[in-house]
Amino acid sequence: MACKFALVVFCLFIVGYVDATSPDLWTLLSGNKFQLISRTYSMGNNECAYMKVASRDESAKKLNTLMGYRDGTTKQYQGPGSYTVTVSGNQMTVTLASGSGSGVSYNLVHSDGQGCNILKGVAGGVRGQECELWAPEGQESHAQGTSCKAQFESTCAAAVQHPYQSDCTIP
Repeated sequence: MACKFALVVFCLFIVGYVDATSPDLWTLLSGNKFQLISRTYSMGNNECAYMKVASRDESAKKLNTLMGYRDGTTKQYQGPGSYTVTVSGNQMTVTLASGSGSGVSYNLVHSDGQGCNILKGVAGGVRGQECELWAPEGQESHAQGTSCKAQFESTCAAAVQHPYQSDCTIP
């Protein structure tokens, strides 16, 4: 009996480990609001960049989203713009909702299941090899922590810009 119990505990540990270290990108996007914590490139004086899900198509793994940011000087929110996010495995492509342009593709390269979600631009693409750290609303503190910062730097590089500020809200 003890052996069966140990086997069950081991199996649950393995399943939990797999889920925590390599979650499905679509599952990570099951929330409705996300904050951009840091990135390896600069976008001027932008802060409080966010993504808010307006609707989702589970079968096509497609989100209709609103994305915007706050101007760092005026503190006024800009946008939001309408975008479509399409997920295939651990890759997502963000396109203008109007359908113009080829979009920007990212691979999920790390997630700890607690809000430390690192996306890396697809090589040869618009954001090729650049990284972004996103957290679901409410998990921003964890994403700003020491372990997530170390993971970001080892997976990508040191962050160049930290758009998330403690007073950021998603309008």
